[in-house]
Amino acid sequence: MNVQQLREALPVTNNTIYMNTGWAGPTPQTTLKRITETLEEEACLGPTSNNWLEIAHKIRDEAISLVAKQLNASTDEVTLTHSTREGLNAIIFGMNWKNDDEILICDLEHPALTTPASVLNERYGVTVNSVAIGATDTPSEVLEKVVSAITKKTKLVALSHIQYTCGLVMPIKEISEESHKMAVPVLVDGAQTLGQIKLDMKDLGCDYYAAPGQKWLMGPVATGVLYVRADHKTTTEPMFSSNKIYSKNYPDLPLSRLAMTSNNPSLIAGFAESISLTNAIGISTIEKRSLNLANLLRRNTLASHGVNLLSTDSIESSCGLVTIGLDNLAPDKLVEILQNDFSVVARTVRGPDGVRFSTHYFNTEEEVEKLSAILENLANK
Repeated sequence: MNVQQLREALPVTNNTIYMNTGWAGPTPQTTLKRITETLEEEACLGPTSNNWLEIAHKIRDEAISLVAKQLNASTDEVTLTHSTREGLNAIIFGMNWKNDDEILICDLEHPALTTPASVLNERYGVTVNSVAIGATDTPSEVLEKVVSAITKKTKLVALSHIQYTCGLVMPIKEISEESHKMAVPVLVDGAQTLGQIKLDMKDLGCDYYAAPGQKWLMGPVATGVLYVRADHKTTTEPMFSSNKIYSKNYPDLPLSRLAMTSNNPSLIAGFAESISLTNAIGISTIEKRSLNLANLLRRNTLASHGVNLLSTDSIESSCGLVTIGLDNLAPDKLVEILQNDFSVVARTVRGPDGVRFSTHYFNTEEEVEKLSAILENLANK
């Protein structure tokens, strides 16, 4: 599927420069169609009929198989969730914490990690060790800062693969290698990766990985995946009790016991359809184009007076997220003007304080050039 074909499947591109996929991607017509058809089939057969339950199980198996291939993981290492946050919480609160334990995060993290870390501190007295990472730090600088902060009390290293505020790609593979030398497991927030960059759990070497369906995959909200490395399968305890919790009844301890509630089959069908769409384009093709568009925006920003690049311009640490600030406009005001006056959708971030733009496969060079001209004109007023 080429760029124009995808844009034709995304009605929002007809009148909007949509650059907020990092929050939630626009839903393709093919995904909407699959969701609708699944809902109609459930209504016709009845949600508890044997025929429908068999179909629902097949839909779940399809989604698990597709996302496992995206992660280069086995199907028994992944389970479906409703969000990245659910997966992160399932692991964090599935561990047995004591008041002399430490959890290691960094100061760029999303509340999906900082909030449960704070709760650990409040409930159990766990020390939250937050490493100061710069938005333009190099991989070696990030690695040195994280590794040097690990202590004998560190029970878990929990970091984002891509930092949502600035698009900094973290050296997760190297962090995992060094953490494991000290027998510390690594939990990764993959909110900005699945559907944007090629993922390989075997190569990354992390212990746990949580990711959503609604962002770069352009799937429905309330879908996601949690990866648990095979050797942690029997040691990870569920945060919520369920009928799959007891080993005497379920000797294979399915990872689905970690999910908080049942999944909606129609949304799971949409999730599967969005993964299939990603496969049809090719994740390497998506990753290359997203990065190229982001690099174009970076170059234009660096050449514009009063327009400030707040993200790294290093190729090895860059992705399709670019954060920009104007000397003469606060981020909140800039987002408002962009959307109301120019039909450009983006979002504000804090730390660094600016406006974050997401460049996906469906975005175009013309859109980036138009945005760059708008920003330069606004900066010169």
